[in-house]
Amino acid sequence: MRICFLNHDLKPGSGAGRFGLNFIGHLRSTDSGIKSVVLTSEASSHSWEQPLISPRRLRLLRNLLKIRRIFQDSDIIHALDGWPYGALAAIAAVGTGKPLLITAIGTGAIKPLYDWRRPLLAWAYRRATRLVAISKNTRDEILLVLPDLEIEVINHAVDADEFGGDPDAGLSREEQENIAKLKPYILSVGSWKRRKGFEYSFPAFAEVKKHFPNLNYVVCGIGPKLQLTDPLKITGSVFYFKGVRWPFLRSLYRNAELFILLPVDDNKDIEGFGFAFLEAAAAGLPVVGTTNSSVEDAVESGKNGLLVPPRDSPRAAQAAIRILENVGMLKEFRKGSLDFAKRMSWSMVIDRYLSIYRDLLSK
Repeated sequence: MRICFLNHDLKPGSGAGRFGLNFIGHLRSTDSGIKSVVLTSEASSHSWEQPLISPRRLRLLRNLLKIRRIFQDSDIIHALDGWPYGALAAIAAVGTGKPLLITAIGTGAIKPLYDWRRPLLAWAYRRATRLVAISKNTRDEILLVLPDLEIEVINHAVDADEFGGDPDAGLSREEQENIAKLKPYILSVGSWKRRKGFEYSFPAFAEVKKHFPNLNYVVCGIGPKLQLTDPLKITGSVFYFKGVRWPFLRSLYRNAELFILLPVDDNKDIEGFGFAFLEAAAAGLPVVGTTNSSVEDAVESGKNGLLVPPRDSPRAAQAAIRILENVGMLKEFRKGSLDFAKRMSWSMVIDRYLSIYRDLLSK
């Protein structure tokens, strides 16, 4: 079975890249008969990759014939997100007779339905042989605009075993000392985008710190945001990291007291799933997230964490304080996170996609 994937990149440091590498890697290791080529927008020098999806329109047009030839040599075309990959795949696949699967992942699956791109993306969704969404929220957001579609939900997954063993394994002495100086701390992991809700998590931390004066806040993925922390008088208690090595990020998770991220819908720029919540669960962390978001698929509310309304810093602070001051709840949520992460396995996800692939080829 030869599958042509379309994805932004295969860089381990990016969200799209990590998803692509994990998904395709587990797929290939599960079924040795699967061959893959990945058409990307940004080159990462990976052996699976052909960076033919240029953001420059003229270069992309010149590459269309190459893309079509790859499609014709493939059994299945699988676009990882709606825009631009699902739309491009639908256009380039015209006349090839190849089945097209689109996985709707997040903003690229939804926001284009609210601007000039809507006719093209709607056409691509309807032309696709099968549609999958990475969360119920992503599915429901698409159905608000295109209620006639049939969309299956297959959540993200996590390698729970990656978080086992010594939390400081693979760290340099300097990295170990850095983490020791940070403790105790709560953790957020995410890029600087309004949908991540940092403008609400900083005030929430400020309130939590009144109850736990020694507590720090570690944010991995962004640089200092003094405009948010200075007015709250928490600047000296907030620490930032960007571009860290995987062993260090893994250890940041493992040594934290709690994970918090408060995603919001920023004019249809949304979290597609909330993968960081799964990583936090795999590290055994209790979590605080938001309702009315895709995070609801990445958290078992009441079992491994608490969900609060979006844009509500006081409620988020109350949830974090409730967890941190209740030893019994803390222990229960830590166990709940580990159990949840084990259930959200790649084997489950791969089995479902393999079933879809086989069904596509049987028609």
